[in-house]
Amino acid sequence: MEEIISVKNLRKAYKKSNRFDSETAVQNVCFELAPGNIMGLLGTNGAGKTTTLKMITNLCSKDNGKIVIDNVSLDENPGLALSKVGAALDTPSFYQELTARENIECFAHLYENIPNGQVLELLDYVGLSSQAEKKVKKFSLGMKQRLALARAMLGQPKLIILDEPANGLDPQGQINLYRLICDMAKVRNTTFIVSSHQLHDMEKFCTDILILDKGKSILQGKTENILSETTNIVDCILEETGAAQSVLSGCKGISLVSQNGNQFTIRLENICFDEFVKNLVANHLHIHYLSMRKHSLQDLFLKLTGGA
Repeated sequence: MEEIISVKNLRKAYKKSNRFDSETAVQNVCFELAPGNIMGLLGTNGAGKTTTLKMITNLCSKDNGKIVIDNVSLDENPGLALSKVGAALDTPSFYQELTARENIECFAHLYENIPNGQVLELLDYVGLSSQAEKKVKKFSLGMKQRLALARAMLGQPKLIILDEPANGLDPQGQINLYRLICDMAKVRNTTFIVSSHQLHDMEKFCTDILILDKGKSILQGKTENILSETTNIVDCILEETGAAQSVLSGCKGISLVSQNGNQFTIRLENICFDEFVKNLVANHLHIHYLSMRKHSLQDLFLKLTGGA
């Protein structure tokens, strides 16, 4: 199956204020995505996520690299390449005094051959048909995010790019948005690139993961393959926090992921679970709670980006 998007050796540097030095924002980023796949683009603030998305959408020039969208080079034919892309970047922006329908109709005029009825069809698809005649100034943030997705769907793009689409949404709003994205990927075979800090949600619905750190790709692949790593995580509550810290710091084969008072999250690297428990007992630590699980995307992210 041919990929919908292919990105090779993408690079971008910005000049510093002294005009002589430059700072690399993105360095040699590569990835490919097949139809219907959803890639989570992850990284800390300043990791290069937004710059990468802006280069793909031609909102920012690249210094090096090649971007091909549905077999069309962005360099050679940007108009045709971008006609296959829908995007919702930054905070959703609309004409506040216009209704949802009027807003989407305004943007529809920028496209060629938008079929009659597609605007209402899109509003219905994102769950806003009952709000079509409501002015956008009365919309909640969640409704605006849905409206932005409807706008990105104009022209039936093969690739949709979303930058932090769940920002400001309550938990139910996030769930509804991600379900909608998954439905589009499955039913319409739409490919998505989604930048987000919602690691738990990314783990559940993304088929692919790309983690950036300081502009470089530090992890990339299928989500199920990434999470199949055998590393185990132990969550425990230990009495006497000071003594526990001392014992854990001297225990070989483990690393501390996080600590909140007497609650510890431990990564077992070169030691089995039974041996770890024996060490705790041998050092007379009182165990109030102990549980082992496979590592999550958040565990892996913290490990790779230096957050653990």
